[in-house]
Amino acid sequence: MTRRAALAGLVVSSTGCTSVDPGPNFVVPNATFDPSYFYCFVEPQYIFAFKCGSGDPSKGDAANGCHFNPTAVTGMALLDHAPVTCANGQPTDLTQVGTGSAPQSNYEAVSLEMSTDYTTAPVYVRPSTGVTHPRQIFPEGDPVVVALLSTWATK
Repeated sequence: MTRRAALAGLVVSSTGCTSVDPGPNFVVPNATFDPSYFYCFVEPQYIFAFKCGSGDPSKGDAANGCHFNPTAVTGMALLDHAPVTCANGQPTDLTQVGTGSAPQSNYEAVSLEMSTDYTTAPVYVRPSTGVTHPRQIFPEGDPVVVALLSTWATK
């Protein structure tokens, strides 16, 4: 009996699965990035500073012809709003970033374009190269953008 059990165990272990069927509802979970870091650093120093929403008329962009205009973009539609009040890297008034708020909507939209490897994230690649983006917004390797996105990728 013991020999048969050992033999059965050997056969089962040597013919083990080489793959697993994830099933019909397989979903790869999205990475979650720190919303406070987005509200206090990424949004004001990148999204608003580089005029991602409004566009830059001095560079030929139509007024509100960029990400504030959902008919002008196919992804990452943004909402204009007053800057979130922050202290020590945290929003000080949580009503500014609550459910349904413009900052939260922007966080969700930008997070979908972010990756834990920021160098492959559309939020970095598209505006730095101008590939599949109307124009180059900042040069690849821009130190401000690299610092912001590389930090956010780890939070």
